Amino acid sequence: MDLFFDICEGIGLALAAGVLAGALSPRGGAGIAVALLAAVGGAVLFALVLSQDDRTAWPGIPAGALVGAGAFVLAAGVVAGAASRSQAGGVAVGLIVAAFAALVALLAIGIPPVSLVVLVALVWLGSARRSRAARKYEGLRVLR
Repeated sequence: MDLFFDICEGIGLALAAGVLAGALSPRGGAGIAVALLAAVGGAVLFALVLSQDDRTAWPGIPAGALVGAGAFVLAAGVVAGAASRSQAGGVAVGLIVAAFAALVALLAIGIPPVSLVVLVALVWLGSARRSRAARKYEGLRVLR
């Protein structure tokens, strides 16, 4: 059971690293560098959590990199979309998403299984955004 909690904590911390990087990242070419940092940060945090109690840490590296990079892509997309629709710009939205990342990190440390709920919610959000984007221009296509 202790390994389960450590995996949940690693997932939560990798999610928090990715969401925080995505919320505060610049747009354009510098965003790619921040995405790599999010993946590395997620990998390091996940591996550090797994290395507690003399466990093997290497499985946390690819898992943390995948979770951190995925969370970065989703958070950056949400912040960019909200910033394009907002009158005040993306600063306020970015700060709200960054606060969410801090809350996820705290919950991952305090109540590790909550990280699984956050992971499922973010996967659902990403799936909903993708299907909505696919339907956006559906009526404008020309039939041949």
